[in-house]
Amino acid sequence: MAGVNMAYRGRGYHPGWRGAGPSHPQQNHYQLPAESAADATAAWLHQLRNIWGLWKKSDAVTLMLHEYFASAPNPYAASLHIMRNCEESHQSKPTSLSFAVMEEFARWISNKQTELSHLLTADIKLEAFNVATLQRNHSLSKIMYNVYQLASDRELFIPSIEEMVSRKQYKEACQSAALLELHPHFAVEDFVIPLVFQDKLTVAEEFLAGSPEHQRHLVMFLDSLLGKRNIRSEADSIIRRLDIPDVKKDKLYHKPLSKLVARLTKTYNLPPENCPNLNQKRNEGALQFLMHKRYVENTLGPESWREMVREAVGNSKDLQMELVTSVNSYGDPYEALYWARVYGVPKERRPYNVRMLQDEDPDISQQQGAAAVVPGGAQPEQETWDDDCTQIVYHTLPLPYDNIVLIDSERKFERFLDFLKDVSMVGIDSEWKPYFGTKRNELALIQIASKEKVHILDVCSLGSRCPHLWHELGQLLFSNENIVKLGFGLLTDMSMMQRALPHLGASSLSGAGYIDLVVLWRKLTLDYPFVFPYTDDDGASGESLTRLVQLCLGRPLDKSDQFSNWERRPLRESQKMYAALDAYCLLEVYEVLSQCAQEQTIPFYEICNEVMSDVKSPRKTAKHSKKPAKREPSIAEVAPSPHIEPVPASQFRAVCDNMVQGLGKMLRKCGIDTVIINNEENHDVCVRIANQQRRMVITRGTIYNRLYHHLPPGHCYPVLSDAVEEQLEEVLKYFNVIVKREDVFSRCQVCNGGEFVVVPQELMRRLADSSQRMAQVYRAEDDLRWDETEGFSSESDACSEEGTAPPCVLRYRNLEGGVIVEHCQTRKGVTILVDSVPLGVLNQVQQFNVCENCGKCYWDGSHFERLVGGRLHNVVS
Repeated sequence: MAGVNMAYRGRGYHPGWRGAGPSHPQQNHYQLPAESAADATAAWLHQLRNIWGLWKKSDAVTLMLHEYFASAPNPYAASLHIMRNCEESHQSKPTSLSFAVMEEFARWISNKQTELSHLLTADIKLEAFNVATLQRNHSLSKIMYNVYQLASDRELFIPSIEEMVSRKQYKEACQSAALLELHPHFAVEDFVIPLVFQDKLTVAEEFLAGSPEHQRHLVMFLDSLLGKRNIRSEADSIIRRLDIPDVKKDKLYHKPLSKLVARLTKTYNLPPENCPNLNQKRNEGALQFLMHKRYVENTLGPESWREMVREAVGNSKDLQMELVTSVNSYGDPYEALYWARVYGVPKERRPYNVRMLQDEDPDISQQQGAAAVVPGGAQPEQETWDDDCTQIVYHTLPLPYDNIVLIDSERKFERFLDFLKDVSMVGIDSEWKPYFGTKRNELALIQIASKEKVHILDVCSLGSRCPHLWHELGQLLFSNENIVKLGFGLLTDMSMMQRALPHLGASSLSGAGYIDLVVLWRKLTLDYPFVFPYTDDDGASGESLTRLVQLCLGRPLDKSDQFSNWERRPLRESQKMYAALDAYCLLEVYEVLSQCAQEQTIPFYEICNEVMSDVKSPRKTAKHSKKPAKREPSIAEVAPSPHIEPVPASQFRAVCDNMVQGLGKMLRKCGIDTVIINNEENHDVCVRIANQQRRMVITRGTIYNRLYHHLPPGHCYPVLSDAVEEQLEEVLKYFNVIVKREDVFSRCQVCNGGEFVVVPQELMRRLADSSQRMAQVYRAEDDLRWDETEGFSSESDACSEEGTAPPCVLRYRNLEGGVIVEHCQTRKGVTILVDSVPLGVLNQVQQFNVCENCGKCYWDGSHFERLVGGRLHNVVS
């Protein structure tokens, strides 16, 4: 075979010629009959495959291919001919023959494109496009697009791409349009949105990267879905309209869509205006989060509370109204009035008791509210007889306030750099303003603490206007292994600094000179019998700086200024104290850990060297680690359902573990008697409740393995799905539960109660008036009690918190319509929460349903039909 091929080459013959096409300059070609040319081509390809099988990519293959290209009348057509005749030509791995052919052709043609441009006809380009489209290897497709200069005639391929879209070949159409830069000719609905619905967004990212306009349109489209009341229903209509196959419907819910919109917005640096619905949803969640921090955990200071509430609410009229209503529902009408005035909420839309409060005292101070009457605000000390009501004593900064130095000018920055030259160890922390929407967090402060002083670098004021000083700081501190740098979760702080201040130029984020106290804490407690000098008073768990300070120094950190507007200037004194202490306490903790380790004969400094050599993040593991992943324990086999016959929803009783709280709320909406375990409660509580009250346990994951042994077979079920709607269908199917329309909302969503009293509109108005009168009476009685010097007894102490009537009321119930009007109570003595009903609703709705167990008020609205026709569409029979 080799002899035959050499003979062909010696005669200037190219296998496969049919006499078509112009020849290379200064070459005389001999034309053979078609049959002989076909035989010669087959023989040459056979020889090429043999050499490739022996040597793979080698000089022999390269020489053979280059001679082939040089002797071909049209090298562009010749290379495509070889590609078509290679085995597995469509898969074309980088180690395949077809990949090598195109790679060598690209190398051979690189300096001959101008000379041979007349050979690159439209027909050859179309053939190259078709061959490239069939390739599974995108890198090979890119080579072919470049070699055959397809982008120079990009409009030629628009019909072919449109045909791909019609055949639902979204991936091929998207990749072709991206390589040919045909963005103006296609909309996101052509293939980008179908790829998103198929959970193949990575395929579309190359196309999106080349078009900010398509980025914006995609984000706006997905954000519009978030604004729909029923995302799944809206998505289904789009799927039907575009006729999209193979849709991953488990991704078409609020949570995954929200994450996707947020990721795309940050990836493409789009302004928040492009996703108003996501920002609205996140700000709603942020407002509830701030409410919880302020009124439940009591860990948010009054100034920080008001700063961050302004950020969360913004210009949204709905959120402004929700803020006023929610604050009032937490028993703080003064603060509700404050916000109602700030945002100009019309008087008729304010909660009833807030209106009455203003009517009583029109000149009430604007400052009353969070800072004046809410627990945790600055209040005068009052005598108390409650021994359990102890105030938390927090750890404080042992340095004078004057030792906190704010660096907000170049001159101060230079003096700080001189100070650093004599320092051997520092604590480092940083602060930034939390954003609840899609806007990226920006660094505001860097705190660097030494034993004598804490320097706070005001990044907002300094910015990048003194790059030479930031560079000097990087060299003097962050790249200096002789200065030990302490941090807590160092990677987050250092990454933020490096992104905001590129002039720092720190070559590494960890390693020699860096000690992350999170890693040090783990090594001491996991690898050694280390004992802290103090214990947790509340038995808290987890890795937080305030807990570590509690264990080492005996007192926790006060985090009331953590969620602050750190970009606002001037900084409050409490903010400076908080920021300084966060950095300085690292030095104190390190010293205590060192002393305790030495007393317990633990090699502390050797452990510190191990920490400094551990350059990985303490919170995240490598994404592509070569170590085999730990095998997750499997879930034990689930027993058959205990219910063969259908069970009405009203007769089914369940207890939901804290792993499936969202499912528990959905079960209540279906009218199922459901107990939901709180986050702080142990999983084993489910077993006790289930055995005592004859309930079915619903949990998730390997917790099932712990629980099912203690229950009858089939009385414990682990849900498998991630989506709440699918979990609901899963549970109802397993336990054979039938839900009807009359079951929906037949139980109280707050307390799980199933008893309601129907209250007409006129009686509801009288209850509202009674509630206001009762509030006035209680305020007067409270004033009187504090003026008296005696008369307290065990009976009078039994009168509970504001809003709950004294026990003597139960002796003379005057029931009217099932309620006690004069005391605004249900017949069970529970206060009716009439103040939570908006005035507009009170004036429009003719009938209310009041839960007899907790006083929650309900009324008919559009939510019922939305729920039945949406999330419960596949459930209600």
